[in-house]
Amino acid sequence: MNMVKAEGLTYSYTKILETDHGTEEQRVTALKDVNITINQGDFVAVLGHNGSGKSTFAKHINALLQPTEGTIWVENMDTKDDTLVWEIRQTAGMVFQNPDNQLVATIVEEDIAFGPENMGIEPKEIRKRVDEALATVGMSEYATHAPSKLSGGQKQRIAIAGVLAMKPKCIVLDEPTAMLDPVGRREVMETIERLNKEEGITMILITHYMDEAVRADKVYVIDDGDLVMEGTPKEIFSQVERLQAYGLDVPQVTEVTYLLRKEGIDLPADILTTEEMVGAICQYKSTI
Repeated sequence: MNMVKAEGLTYSYTKILETDHGTEEQRVTALKDVNITINQGDFVAVLGHNGSGKSTFAKHINALLQPTEGTIWVENMDTKDDTLVWEIRQTAGMVFQNPDNQLVATIVEEDIAFGPENMGIEPKEIRKRVDEALATVGMSEYATHAPSKLSGGQKQRIAIAGVLAMKPKCIVLDEPTAMLDPVGRREVMETIERLNKEEGITMILITHYMDEAVRADKVYVIDDGDLVMEGTPKEIFSQVERLQAYGLDVPQVTEVTYLLRKEGIDLPADILTTEEMVGAICQYKSTI
C-alpha cells in the first residue's frame, strides 16, 4: 500500500530581494515535477545539498506546505484538502532538526503527553501511550526529568517519542541528527531503524549524512528541485562521480573503493560498509 505518493509535485514561492533600487520580487521553484512513491513500512532516505528542495518535500508530506502544481497523497489523502490536514498530520508525524523547537513542557512525560492530549485521548490511554513511547526510544528512566537537562541525542529521542505517542503510521525526520554529536547521531539512528524494523513504521529520513542513508531501503536524490536519482543504497552510492557532480559526498568506504578501482584493483563498485570492504579485499588477495 502507498504511504506517500507524489505526482507532478511542484512548489514555487516569491522571494523578496534587496537591490540598489529597492526591493524586487523573484519567483523561486523549489520542487519541479517530482514523482515519488513510498510504500507502507519502507525506510527511505532523501538526499540533497543545502537548498536542493529536500526539506521542502518533507514539509509537503505533513501538509505544512501545499503544492503549487501536482498532488501529494498521504495514505490516499490529498494534502490540498484542508478538511484532511489534521488526519494527515496524525498519519505522518514530523521530527525536526532542532529538538528544542519541539519540546514544549518542563517535564519529559508531560511533553510526550502533549500531542495525545490535543487529540482528545482519555487520560488512561495517554498514560499508556507515554510509557510505551518512552520504552520504545529507551528513555523510560528519564520520564520525570527536565528536557533541558538532557543531551542532544536524548532530546531528539524524546521528540521522536512525542510523535510516537500520537500513533503515526509514518514519521518524517528532517535532518534529525544535524545538531548532534556522533554519540547522539548513533542513538537516534538506532531508534529510527528499530522503529522501522520492529514497529513497521514508515520512515522518511531527510539527511545529508551519507552513512545514515546507507541504512535505508531506498534512496532519492533531489538537486535544485529535480528528482535526479532513485534506487537502493548500493545502486546510488556506486555512482560516485555523479553524486559528486550534485555536490554530495559518498560513504568513506565507498570513496576508498572508488579510488582503489581507479588504480586497477578489482573490487565491487557497490561496497558500502567496512565489513564488505574487508571481505572484498580478502577475496581479492586470494586471486593474486
